Amino acid sequence: MLTSAYERADNGAIGDIPVIDSKGAKGQTTIESQPDGFWTVKPNEKSTYSDPEKLLRHSGHLLITFGQDTRTGRLTAVAGDVRYIGNSWMPVKSVTPTEAKALAVFLNSTPGRLQIMRNAGKKLDFPIYAPAAVSNVRIPDIRDEKIRQTLAACWERTRDMPVPQFRDGDSQSEVRALWDEAVAKALGWDSAELGELRRLLHREPHVRGLGYGQYGDG
Repeated sequence: MLTSAYERADNGAIGDIPVIDSKGAKGQTTIESQPDGFWTVKPNEKSTYSDPEKLLRHSGHLLITFGQDTRTGRLTAVAGDVRYIGNSWMPVKSVTPTEAKALAVFLNSTPGRLQIMRNAGKKLDFPIYAPAAVSNVRIPDIRDEKIRQTLAACWERTRDMPVPQFRDGDSQSEVRALWDEAVAKALGWDSAELGELRRLLHREPHVRGLGYGQYGDG
């Protein structure tokens, strides 16, 4: 989160810190993390929190959403070769770039999304995820070379692919099908079953953007 020692900068001047700052419709649009904001130290700020080096210790190659709109959002996690600070994104500090890429694919796959959404907080349509809840998500053993490399290779393949909003559905989501196929291959799961779970998840009213008593096709 943005600390009291910093303020948002209009553009990335020398010394400004790039941040993963948005998760809405215009925020992160690919699985590769892209900074979409900047922080700068407030004028005359003298606190220990104003040291950028100390702030950057909390950056990570993998960032997981702290909360999102389940209709207009796109991703549950982003990753890349560069470590970033997150605002409303939780950095994971203990993983390598390759591990981060592998985990981002899993967390954006249907099994990853379903687990994260189990802890939806007080709102179904805009849940906030506490770090403790996210730490209970079961992930593959990325120390296994086959699993790690299979999922990381999928990240490389899909890193530039625009990710549609959740409410756009399965027919518009080739990239999510590729993530599920990679997870199935890496873990020996049934790809067709994951595809059916993906379609069922899209039919959830709070994901599709339908209100109580509203109905839609398929």
